[in-house]
Amino acid sequence: MRLVAFSNGPRKYVLRVLKELNLSELFPPQHVFAVDDVLPACKPEPEAFEKVFETLGIKDPRECVMIEDSMKNIRVAKMLGLKTILVTGKSDHDNPSHKHAAEATKTGDVPLADDPAVDVVIEHCGQLKLSCPGLWNIPPTFP
Repeated sequence: MRLVAFSNGPRKYVLRVLKELNLSELFPPQHVFAVDDVLPACKPEPEAFEKVFETLGIKDPRECVMIEDSMKNIRVAKMLGLKTILVTGKSDHDNPSHKHAAEATKTGDVPLADDPAVDVVIEHCGQLKLSCPGLWNIPPTFP
């Protein structure tokens, strides 16, 4: 399986975030896509996703999984054929006024677990292996 980071942030910022999170080794620079790499489009525009597919030689987006916290990006990914995993953030169960602790900053982009574009829902990425056990058994289909 090949991991790819795809962000609307500038490349320098994305590389720094991956380094600070101790994830740099999982994402070699040629597998990191920032807004600089896909301009003039950016997520959630389909052209941005298509630029990533083209660069990586991905012929069938149905072989891809998008892990995302933005509903706009989830919906476009699903429209393009990707499997989708929505990260909702930890909810504050003790405070009903905080329905989504990690609510998106843009109006209308609140994580919606029941949206038809969402295949799997997790609160945080630490739940990936438990929530999607089959994902780790997929044989690599590209170098």
